[in-house]
Amino acid sequence: MNTIYITEEIREKNETIENTDTVTDTVIDEDAVITEEASESFDELEHEAVDESLSINITHDELKAEAILNAPEYGGAFLDMEAAKRQLSDAGVVFGIDEVALSALLKLRDYDRPYLVAEAVPPVEGANAKLAFNFSTDERTGSPMEIGGGRVDYKSLDLYVPVTEGQLLVTKLPMIPGKPGTSVTGKEIPSIPVKDISLPKGKNVQTNESKTEMYALCSGMVEFINNSINVSNVYNIKGDCDISVGNIDFDGCVHVCGTVRSGSTIKATGGVIVEGCVEAATIIAGGNVEIKGGVQGADKALIESGGAVSMLYIEHGSVHADGPVTFDVSLHSIIEAGETLTAKGRRGAIIGGRAGAAGNITANYIGTVSNTNTEVAVGVMPRKRTRLQVLEKELSQLSTEQLNLDKLDFYLEKSKEHMDPAKWELLSKSSIENRHLNTERIIECTEEVDKLKYELEHATDGKIHVLDTVFSGSRVLIGSDTYTVNNEVSYVSFKINDCNVVCEPCEISKR
Repeated sequence: MNTIYITEEIREKNETIENTDTVTDTVIDEDAVITEEASESFDELEHEAVDESLSINITHDELKAEAILNAPEYGGAFLDMEAAKRQLSDAGVVFGIDEVALSALLKLRDYDRPYLVAEAVPPVEGANAKLAFNFSTDERTGSPMEIGGGRVDYKSLDLYVPVTEGQLLVTKLPMIPGKPGTSVTGKEIPSIPVKDISLPKGKNVQTNESKTEMYALCSGMVEFINNSINVSNVYNIKGDCDISVGNIDFDGCVHVCGTVRSGSTIKATGGVIVEGCVEAATIIAGGNVEIKGGVQGADKALIESGGAVSMLYIEHGSVHADGPVTFDVSLHSIIEAGETLTAKGRRGAIIGGRAGAAGNITANYIGTVSNTNTEVAVGVMPRKRTRLQVLEKELSQLSTEQLNLDKLDFYLEKSKEHMDPAKWELLSKSSIENRHLNTERIIECTEEVDKLKYELEHATDGKIHVLDTVFSGSRVLIGSDTYTVNNEVSYVSFKINDCNVVCEPCEISKR
C-alpha cells in the first residue's frame, strides 16, 4: 500500500487541519489509500529546508539600501559573503556596497532587523560664477570719519568711495562645475547645473582680455548703481558745501552747485567749480578754480590753485595761483598769480591789499579816491622766492651726503679684504642705492633752481597797465624798485627803465 504525503498541497490551499479524520475522508484518490497508521503519524511529516536569505529594501531616491537577514528554517544553509552579494545584485544593488557592514550582519546573525549595507555617492555640487568687489558697495552712511584714539572728524563724512586710476574694482570668480554621483543601483545622479555671470557694465572702466577683471580708467569716485559701475572724476555737490557735506578731499574735480560755507574745506587734485559764492572757507585745487559768484572771505578765505583762478569779486580773502587770475573787483585781499593778473568787467578794480603777478597786471582802477593803501607788483611771487631758498638749502645737504658716500666708498675699498664678506656686501649695496637716490634728487633740485633763477633774472620784464585811473596812495613794485603814486594818473603803464619804475602812457588800448 502506498502512502502519499500531502503537506505541500494543504499548505498551498491554506487550509487548517483540525484532525486527521478530515484528511483521511477528503484526500483519497483512486490510486491510493491512507492508512490509519499514516493518519496517526501526520505531525511527523518531513518539511522542505529554507535557507538563510536577505530581504532588500532600496529607498525611493536610490541613495541607500537596507538588508534584513531572514533566519533559515528546517535545517536550511547559512549565507556566505558571495551569496549575499549575489542576492544584493539580484535585487538591483550594484554600487556602494558596504562589505564591512554586510560581513558584520552575516557574522552576528541579527535576524529581522534592518542594516544599512549600501550607500550612494552623492553628487558634488559646483559653484556659480560670482563677482568680488574690491570696493565697498554699501550705502554711504554720511557719518563722521574715525581718526583714531576714539575720536572722529565731524567735518569728514562718509559720502563717497574714492578710487585711483588703474585700481582693480571687480574680479570675476569663475564657475566650478559639479561632479555627478552614483546611486546604489548604479545610475548616475546629476549635479545641479552651475551658472556663469558677466562683469557689469560701467563708465570710465576697462576690462582685461579674459573679461575677468575691471579697472578704473581715472581717479575719482566709484558708484555701483543698477548693476553698473561708474567711475567719475567729478564730485558733484548738489547744494551748498556746508556741515552736512563736511570737508572734501577728492582725487579729481569738484563741482559745487551752491555756496561754499564758512569753515568748509575743499581739496581736489583736479579743478573746482563753485556756482555760488565762497565764504570764509578753504579751496585747494590741483587744477583751475572757477567761482561764478564772489569770495566773501572775512580775512579767512584761502584759494590755492595749480592752474587759473577766475571769480566775480574777492573781499578780504587770499588767492595763490600758479596760473592766471581774473576778477572784476578785489577788495582788501592778497592775490598772487603765477602768470598774468587781470581785473576786468564793469569795474575792473584793485582796491586795497596786495596784488602780485609773475606776468603783467591789467586793471581799470588801482586804489580809490580815498587814498586806500594798495600795492601791485610784477615779478616772481614771494612763495617762489621762498621755494628757491628751500631748494638751495636742500642742494647743500645733498652735496654733504655725496661727500659722506665718497668717504664710505673709500673705506670699503680699503677694508674689503679684512671685513666680513656679508657685512661688506650689505654696506656696498646700501652705498650704491643711496648714491643713486641722491643723484636723482640733485638733478631734480638743480633743474627747479635754474628755472626759478631765470624767472628772477627776468622779473623786470613785467608791466602794469592801468586803463583808467591809479589813485594816490597806491604803490607799484617791479623787481626791486618801487613807485609811489602821489597824485592820481590815468591811462598809464608802469615798467622798468634803467632799473627804475617809470610811468608812461598806456601801451594797450582800452577795452
